[in-house]
Amino acid sequence: MEMINWVSMIAGAVVALTGTSIFGWFKIGATQLKLLKNASLATLHSQLYEKGKLYITRGSITLSELDDLEYTWQAYKGLGGNGTGEKIYQKCRELTISDYTPNQDFKEVEEVAAEHEAKRSV
Repeated sequence: MEMINWVSMIAGAVVALTGTSIFGWFKIGATQLKLLKNASLATLHSQLYEKGKLYITRGSITLSELDDLEYTWQAYKGLGGNGTGEKIYQKCRELTISDYTPNQDFKEVEEVAAEHEAKRSV
């Protein structure tokens, strides 16, 4: 019984001090999280379009640009983005890698690229 009294007193104090119940704070928090998700999705969407436009217009992409685009795409997809963003990403993956030179000096780069491609193919 004493615990219930303490909870009631704390809840009453929260309402008295803030004008909002504890459940109201949860609702506000959930709304804020949704807004932050939407803002992140919009930012990632814009990055995919801007970067994709540059690479597609140029007709090639560097390995580091492709890697960066991969991270942007994964975050965008993870937040629920898809549609034309996916088409842009796939089109960029089909572009020629402009800084790729298969020789001994790039052996490490080739290994990293192969690992990344294996993960993308899964």
